[in-house]
Amino acid sequence: MSDHYRQFFTEADTDGSGYLTLKELTSILRLKGYRDSDAKIKSMFRSVDTSGDDQISYEEYLVAMGEMPQKDHKAATMRSVFRQFDLNGDGMIDRSELGEVFRSMGRVMSPDEVSRIIRLADSDQSGTLSYEEFIDQVFGSQTH
Repeated sequence: MSDHYRQFFTEADTDGSGYLTLKELTSILRLKGYRDSDAKIKSMFRSVDTSGDDQISYEEYLVAMGEMPQKDHKAATMRSVFRQFDLNGDGMIDRSELGEVFRSMGRVMSPDEVSRIIRLADSDQSGTLSYEEFIDQVFGSQTH
């Protein structure tokens, strides 16, 4: 798993300094689908920055990653995947977007099949899937 952590750290370190700033950490977490508030991220950043130098070293980052619940990582991963399905970026997956995702994966589904998938997961009966509805279907409601 440390290769995954190294890749994440390197991607977040946009200036190549070998350290993460609060801005870099916030940007990568948003990009990867984490929904924590800015205040929570800042608090986490401060607790991880054990040297107090307003930057996180790779070693400090690795310590912090051991402290984050696995369900948070799973939910963030699913949010990131879900955003890829949300072709128009409106925060919802509609029938045409879901059908297009399946087509891009080589699975052609009829409009009725796509509608059935939406109906099964659409808890608010809006005709679309929100991030939360999708995550609830995959992980259960305890993940957000």
